[in-house]
Amino acid sequence: MNFLKRSVLYLTRKKGRTALMIALLFLMSCLAFLGISFKESAEGQADALRKSLATGFMLEANTENELYHKRIEYENGGGSIIYNGPNVTDEMIEKILSIDGIKDYFIHMSDLAWADLKLRPGAWAEAEADDEETIAYLKKMNAFSISEEELMVSRKQTMLYPCRNGEMHQNFRTGALTIAEGRNIAEGDCQKAVISEWLAENNGLSVGDTFTIETKEGIFQQSDEPMNTWGEPIRLEIVGIFHANFSQQSSEFTYEDCYVENIMYIDLDTHARLEENQTNITLDLGDLQGYNRVEFFVDDPGELDNLMQQVEHWDELDLENLKLTIDSSAYGASVRPYQRIRIFAMALLAVGFGGIGVILYLLMKLWVQGRQKEAGILLAVGLKKREMFGQMATECLLVSAVALVLALVLSEPMLDGCANVIERIHAPKADKGAYETAIDNYKLVVTKTSSDEVVLGHNLSMATVFMTVLFVWGVSICSVYLSFGEIRHMEPRKLLQSM
Repeated sequence: MNFLKRSVLYLTRKKGRTALMIALLFLMSCLAFLGISFKESAEGQADALRKSLATGFMLEANTENELYHKRIEYENGGGSIIYNGPNVTDEMIEKILSIDGIKDYFIHMSDLAWADLKLRPGAWAEAEADDEETIAYLKKMNAFSISEEELMVSRKQTMLYPCRNGEMHQNFRTGALTIAEGRNIAEGDCQKAVISEWLAENNGLSVGDTFTIETKEGIFQQSDEPMNTWGEPIRLEIVGIFHANFSQQSSEFTYEDCYVENIMYIDLDTHARLEENQTNITLDLGDLQGYNRVEFFVDDPGELDNLMQQVEHWDELDLENLKLTIDSSAYGASVRPYQRIRIFAMALLAVGFGGIGVILYLLMKLWVQGRQKEAGILLAVGLKKREMFGQMATECLLVSAVALVLALVLSEPMLDGCANVIERIHAPKADKGAYETAIDNYKLVVTKTSSDEVVLGHNLSMATVFMTVLFVWGVSICSVYLSFGEIRHMEPRKLLQSM
């Protein structure tokens, strides 16, 4: 009788032991399927987020450095403090883009303009000429004139964000804003705009309609004629309407140009026209060139630190009063649940291959000790030890095969059920917003604080099945080999005497 027949005979005769081994190996196989599948899925999703969110670094001027502050005086009284130091220039952008691994850039800019639209009412709508609170606010901004005409300018003043490609703006990349109708700003656009659903609805506008923005004198300096328009009015065509995926709370201190409903996204041609309109400003601003803040995108975020070091230590770049930072808040918030899922998957693998492997070894050792008499008899009749080891290994492999088949058959409902539970556990909480808003330097800042809905793959790949089979059989064979050690070093007579 060969060892295969003896293996089958032993397994059918010892039904209790066989069932226990199948149960253990089935549990190990299930944990392995779950662990490997969820680990691969979590890593895949994290990598996708890494490529879309943790995409680069920021090069920006340290505008808080008082050494580069300059006070400017208005012709009609008052004044303000501006930053008049080094900025990121076009030449610097070209040099940084020449570094292998840096693929693109986005210039963070903003414009102020008067729009012939009904805006969401803010603090200026409630303000009145000679109102004490309004006066206090204006004094804080180093302005003193508060005529009714100037209030009329402020009530229709809004913030515009110029974009070469609107999808690269942080608010769209983080999902804080999404295009509800039409499209976003694209490279090569001229006199195009993307506005909010609120503006579209309350002004009876849709994609393809137009509205006008103007550069009012009262936006930029104290004037006896604040409603005076500099340059030519700019007619903008609406190419897209955005939806805000967060709710901004109203406040008596929130001004019209700080509400998300009132902000707009425009193309670079429109930005250039607005700058040309401002040539009437008679302030001595010095030799201002470049941009305060430029974001660079990289091919592999894993190389981010290395690329930043190259930029920082490049002698051809003059980084005086410029700082390098990583903007990873959106990526960190979005990837956090996938990091926890990966840790959970690794724990499943550790329990499956570690804990159950130890239990399997102890059981195998106990059973082998109980088979010493059988081993002694077989050795006495001329059976070789390697054949005995082959029999025990075959027994374990047969049981493992049955356990793997059962686990494979039940894998789809098992994975679906577990994935749904994990997705619900890590789903964004209904009582906690995914974004936080703040007003910084009179601009709306939106920060992502929690992840989007977690999505895990539910299907087993061939690689996962192969790895699981390999691991389960490997653990099984190792358990048999270690347990067989005592028999391997004992003579047949000693085996019989030990009973």
